[in-house]
Amino acid sequence: MNKVFLDIEEARLEFPGTQDKTFLDAASVSLAPTRTKKSLMKFTENAINYPEQSSGNHYMAMEQQRKKAYAEAALLFNAGEDEIGLIESTSHGLNIAATAMKLSPGSNILISELEFLQVPIPWMMQAGINIKLIPSRQGRVLAKDFEAAMDRNTGAIVISSVQWCNGYRIDLEAFGEMAKKHNIYLVIDAAQQAGACAINVRNTHAHFLVAGGHKWLNSPFGAGIMYINRSLIDKIEPVYWGYHNIEAPPGGWLAHFSTPDTSPISDWKFIASAKRFEIGGTSNYPGAIALGESLSLINEIGITNIEKHIFKLTAYLMNGLRDLGAYLISVPDPDARSGIVTFRLYNDIEEEKLVLEKLHKQNVFVSLRFTSNIGGIRASCHFYNNYKDIDKLIKELGKIISVKKPDFRGDYVN
Repeated sequence: MNKVFLDIEEARLEFPGTQDKTFLDAASVSLAPTRTKKSLMKFTENAINYPEQSSGNHYMAMEQQRKKAYAEAALLFNAGEDEIGLIESTSHGLNIAATAMKLSPGSNILISELEFLQVPIPWMMQAGINIKLIPSRQGRVLAKDFEAAMDRNTGAIVISSVQWCNGYRIDLEAFGEMAKKHNIYLVIDAAQQAGACAINVRNTHAHFLVAGGHKWLNSPFGAGIMYINRSLIDKIEPVYWGYHNIEAPPGGWLAHFSTPDTSPISDWKFIASAKRFEIGGTSNYPGAIALGESLSLINEIGITNIEKHIFKLTAYLMNGLRDLGAYLISVPDPDARSGIVTFRLYNDIEEEKLVLEKLHKQNVFVSLRFTSNIGGIRASCHFYNNYKDIDKLIKELGKIISVKKPDFRGDYVN
């Protein structure tokens, strides 16, 4: 039986935050849907009223509610639930990867010059690990340039699947094949892709993939997704060790806690799944529950349907920007497109800060972002956006450039 997906226009009704503003900034912090609000309100009500018959039952009920996030994340990425762990943020997930991999002193990792600063930080703090910065080609991040930079000490590629400053979407399969060929780790920061463009981990050969929930996954702060390839799980060790990482004893934890002769010391058996790499203590239950609800909406719409909608919007926006005389920083290649469109209007960055200020005063929300001198005004087109949002942005930009014409002339993409 063919799956019936939720219509995008119907899904837009879950985002009242779009009614009074033109919100094109999911790449910074996205809006949350009403179903997520309802789940948090229900959780809070239960925390106040304590509906369960015992504290143990209350605790187990919260644990049960967390499970939805694992199932929905596995569905989104075509992963096994045993390969999914919940993390606090992308930064948290990258730290788990950096500390679990245990590269030899003298090893190097390869990253793109376009990366957000959080990507290299966990490896910068590992003793004896060197970082090679790989230049882009007019904003394009290519696997062949990474391969050319490899040497016998290369231990890992750590890379964002979509670059935050210009929206370039890398060829994940090409990077995966290259990592497999050279027997090195591949760590993916999917914060700017997960929830906007499809990711099939079965095709990527990635060892780790992490994404915070507060961007394109439309979840409030404090919870995200970590994928660990199951072939790696029993070959690396966590940094955190907690009793929630342990397989439940016979009869379950409630029975264990009420048995008089239990000892704090035992030959504990740890979970053989990605959950083993979670902190293992009392978790962020509100964040996990909210994440599960937000992921469920994405899966009900279908990530391929979301991707098609977003690509239509970004193409429409790029055409509108060209008509205005704006300079496109984002690479227009269809196979490298994402939900991010970055552009410049003026050579003077102070002028572009004023553009941003004027847009915000008209309730049009975009950002200004740069790395390694690449970037500009960044618009994010998500599934809750439509052509009217793009028209509003173009209209307000038209008012601005009617006073001062665009004068940016780079040697970038356009």
